[in-house]
Amino acid sequence: MNEHSRKIVIVTGASSGIGQQTALAFARRGDAVVLAARRAERLETVAAGCRAAGAQTLIVPTDVAQRGQVQALADRTIEAFGRIDVLVNNAGYGMFGAAADLDEAALRRIFDVNFFGVWYGLAAVAPVMVRQGGGHIFNVSSVIGKRGTPLHGGYCATKFAVSGLTESARVELRPHRVWVTLVCPALTATAFFDADTMTGRSGRMRRHGYYRFQTPQSVAAAIVRTAGRYRPQLVLTGGGKLLALLAAIAPGLTDRMMERYRRDLVEAMGEDRTAEAGRRGPDE
Repeated sequence: MNEHSRKIVIVTGASSGIGQQTALAFARRGDAVVLAARRAERLETVAAGCRAAGAQTLIVPTDVAQRGQVQALADRTIEAFGRIDVLVNNAGYGMFGAAADLDEAALRRIFDVNFFGVWYGLAAVAPVMVRQGGGHIFNVSSVIGKRGTPLHGGYCATKFAVSGLTESARVELRPHRVWVTLVCPALTATAFFDADTMTGRSGRMRRHGYYRFQTPQSVAAAIVRTAGRYRPQLVLTGGGKLLALLAAIAPGLTDRMMERYRRDLVEAMGEDRTAEAGRRGPDE
């Protein structure tokens, strides 16, 4: 890739999972990659992989829940490269528990990261992209940001909020050739589940056959393929597309399906564990 076609790409949550694989995929394409996450030591490992692919990299340790740090991320990118072509708003984590039992402080924390972190990124880079005449923002939501699922209400709420924000921004920014794409992965094999407030849940659910994971590499590949092209959303699995469609045209049927899922989930986890999870925060 020559210098004129090289893109300057910011990836948040770049220390692991979808963010890590997205950064590596852009690096292999020849783009310059700006890596953002709280864990600087993990970013060093990702940066080494990007440099091995021949890409120029910049590490900017960032807590996306802090607007000043997100603005500093955009400013550092402009200082280093002069432009921002792509932002992948990926940072986020999970929450598990019945909606009425969630801890208020924990719910506010997850909104700070999963929703406000996305909005801070959008607000920081959109003016830059408008001035330079184009760009692409990817906001990573989830299939369950289109249809709420039992015992994930807090997480779903943040992702529904991201979906609404993205749909509004997409229309507002399109006249400026700034594309805004909603990314809706299905269940993805990442460290996300290690950060879930239900300790060990992913392993037990896999043993019960409830989780069929897609790979973070497949999500990253879809993002990289779409960069620079107008695409309203990426729903990345057939099952995800079916769930979104059923939620829209047959909500009652979908509720019955979700009730069966809830019963199976509670049976697998145990009533006491599901209740406990709703009262715990991500750092406890």
